Amino acid sequence: MKRQRHQCSGTRHGISLFEVVLALAIFIGALTAISQILRTGSRAAIRAQLQSEAVLLCERRMNEVLSGVQPLEAVQHAAFEQGQNWFWSLNITDGGVVNLLQLEVIVEHTGENDNSKVSYHLTRLLRDPQVYVDAANAASASSLTTGGM
Repeated sequence: MKRQRHQCSGTRHGISLFEVVLALAIFIGALTAISQILRTGSRAAIRAQLQSEAVLLCERRMNEVLSGVQPLEAVQHAAFEQGQNWFWSLNITDGGVVNLLQLEVIVEHTGENDNSKVSYHLTRLLRDPQVYVDAANAASASSLTTGGM
């Protein structure tokens, strides 16, 4: 009579279908989480770039208004010359003190989705330029009257 030997050792020579499915589910879950993190990071980078560009455009437009390159008059939703989807506005209000104006420049980027919609505003107080014109006219008028005597 022959005896059959059965090995009852704990070693296995392969993996089961359950282990394969479990490993695949863990891999797909990790891949989904990583792709979501990458998508969020990409959106944040685009938004930061647009915000930085909005700040630079706003400061440039404010400096152009203050230096006289752009006229000191209210503008609503005007397009920038070089940029697509970039618009600016200039609001001029009373500064609360005599001969003081409050300038507010607003720069906006309009896009297809919420991620590309960015706006920035910059406010500055400015002495009314008409004060300088009136002072110059008064000085020239007084020099004409005193010089003619």
